[in-house]
Amino acid sequence: MLDSGLPPGYDANDQDVDLPAYSSLSGVGREVPSNLTDLSDGASKEFKYNIPLKGNKSSASLVLYGNALISKHLPTFLEDSKVDGLVKVDVESGESINAVVISIQGKILSGAKQHIFLDYNQTLWTLSDGHTSPNGKLQGVHDWSFSVHLPQEVSLTIGSKDAPRVEVFRLPQTFMERHARASIKYEVIARFSRGLLKTDHRIITPFIYVPVIHPGLPSRLRQVAYEENTTIPGPIADPQGWHTLAPVQIQGKLFNRQTVDFSCTLSLALPLSYARGSVIPLHLVIQSDDVQTLESLSPPRAIICRLRRILRYHPEENKAIDPKLRKDELEHSELATWWPFVESPRPEKETFKRTLSGEIILSPDLMPTTFIGRFQLEYSVVLFPFDANNFQPESNDMLVDCAVEIATTLPPGSRPRIYRPEHQSVCY
Repeated sequence: MLDSGLPPGYDANDQDVDLPAYSSLSGVGREVPSNLTDLSDGASKEFKYNIPLKGNKSSASLVLYGNALISKHLPTFLEDSKVDGLVKVDVESGESINAVVISIQGKILSGAKQHIFLDYNQTLWTLSDGHTSPNGKLQGVHDWSFSVHLPQEVSLTIGSKDAPRVEVFRLPQTFMERHARASIKYEVIARFSRGLLKTDHRIITPFIYVPVIHPGLPSRLRQVAYEENTTIPGPIADPQGWHTLAPVQIQGKLFNRQTVDFSCTLSLALPLSYARGSVIPLHLVIQSDDVQTLESLSPPRAIICRLRRILRYHPEENKAIDPKLRKDELEHSELATWWPFVESPRPEKETFKRTLSGEIILSPDLMPTTFIGRFQLEYSVVLFPFDANNFQPESNDMLVDCAVEIATTLPPGSRPRIYRPEHQSVCY
């Protein structure tokens, strides 16, 4: 089930059958599910973390109140919401504590190195506030609440030492994947300062931060199709609603003997920004003077189009680093599904052209497009050489690569619809 409101997880079976054309032009779409902004007013869910202070008779605790609708194992906070919490101590016989400080940090982690891009500190209590025993030690049961509004953006100094520059970046989403070369982590730290020559007590807990990133509105004709539950118009009927890439000429051999030449033209729905948990509408035209070539290469299972993710993280501009860290991490995930394009009125059969509708259904767990400092996570839609048993392409190079943005929430107005035939499963 798709749910665009969920933050990503941390821890693809390809289609192998042809897809039928729709027999009807109405009632063909299925709305994508809930919008992230629908979850902003949810009740809170309590997360409590404890440490002992002195033996078994004194303790301290940190309580965080995450959004109940999206907080699972960790407290989760949406952009423009507050990090609310409570620090509590229960000290029976007095504890040498000079101050209680709450800190919120955001950092990029890579191996043993870290780069802090967010560092907020607030003192909740000091000795001058009282609550001490006659010998000047903190004693009794006390609690201090806090409410921190995280900034939407942070300013960072990047570039070389010879030419530094300050740039503003949107606060990124938590990103913790086991085998990725870099991670983005947020923590709340409750620190109980004990003075010189004494080790401070600390409670450290991670939390998840989710930015609210909206795609732009689709074309008016596509909005009408969503509202009325009709097939979305193609690039000819709705030229303002599509980004059509330059035609690609492809050569190869058919049946290992016949040299063939054909072209394909891929279009992506505008704007090139799509909410995770929704869809990327696609349109493909294949043209050839040879009908046999068209029949061999136009079945949906022969068209290999995927979402590509690129992770870049170059931690040091001024130092020679392991060449492996200079390489981009590529990952191909969602596979497009295809079916014959149908519009009304139904056109006459085109002898030397095949037109298909397609979709890439986006997992609700996708990390959004992210830029912060030297950490970059980008997406593109890529079209690979056609994969038919009787066709051998002259080159195995990628045919098309079109950059797209992955957002976290739906645009205002009618929700996008999924048009692929219901019996076709899509795996992430």
